[in-house]
Amino acid sequence: MRAIGLAIGLIISIVSCAGQRPGLTSGGQSGTTKIPRQLVFEGEISGRVLAYDLQRPSGAVADALGNIYLSDTGNHRVIKLDRDLIPLKDYGGYGSGVGKFINPEDIIIDRALNVYVLDTGNRRVVHLDANLNYVEEIIPQDDPGEIISNAAKLSGLQISALGEITVADYDNSRLIRLDNFNRFSRYIGDFGYGHGALMNPLGLAVDAKGQLYVADAGNGRVAVYDDYGNYLHDVGADSLIRPSAVTVSPYGTIWVADQGSQSVYAFSPSGAVLLHMGGPGRDDYHFRDIEAIAISLDGQLILADSGNDRIMIYTIVYEADR
Repeated sequence: MRAIGLAIGLIISIVSCAGQRPGLTSGGQSGTTKIPRQLVFEGEISGRVLAYDLQRPSGAVADALGNIYLSDTGNHRVIKLDRDLIPLKDYGGYGSGVGKFINPEDIIIDRALNVYVLDTGNRRVVHLDANLNYVEEIIPQDDPGEIISNAAKLSGLQISALGEITVADYDNSRLIRLDNFNRFSRYIGDFGYGHGALMNPLGLAVDAKGQLYVADAGNGRVAVYDDYGNYLHDVGADSLIRPSAVTVSPYGTIWVADQGSQSVYAFSPSGAVLLHMGGPGRDDYHFRDIEAIAISLDGQLILADSGNDRIMIYTIVYEADR
């Protein structure tokens, strides 16, 4: 492995790979078009990015043009990088006014390339355009029928194809769904251990069918709901300890970051384990507090290894098409 320091301050470590890498295991069957069997480390983003060193990055997402957006939580900013991982712009700084964040975490993009940032310290969602220009703030509200709002920490964010925003209400173990006018629509899930219940939900994802996937951290599983919020099934209950983030590939593979084991899992749509990689540490295949997981336009897996102050990038190696 060799580290390349770019003049702009982006540090990328690059390795070559032949054959199976340490720490990678796989198994199970899937009906997906492509079955992931191996992750090959390609590089990391760490150190100085534009004006600051990355600190506890907690969000990562790629748009349809190949750009990557990061939440640099410790520096209270978001960062846009191009397809070649060259930083283009950052936005933010500590505070509560327009253009400021307090501990931004989850970050998502809609079909029109709008960027939405979960500004956890200010309990709001900040809507930006694709060039990180401010558009509006959205304050997730409880059911208007509740006399006192008791929503506290917001911990996950997702948007549907129809523009409905869903946020994870960590302390109350439920999700809050807003309609496409940003008004309260419904709750999804509730505190508990049974099917459809949630315990301290974290990251969220939506698949091509509109199904909602929830990293149900307290219950050690991913809970799956339809686009109306009806419970469908769980994934990973026999494998996961404390899932923190989830994403679904175009092939239907469910990728999960598990903070409890500091590792990454890939599940088939039916819940079979296809791949497992990781463990506590700081080398190319070990982590400390994985906070986000995403797939780039080029099909690479992106992890926010928050505890190690870095973003990790892997090429997904698949079996031959079936």
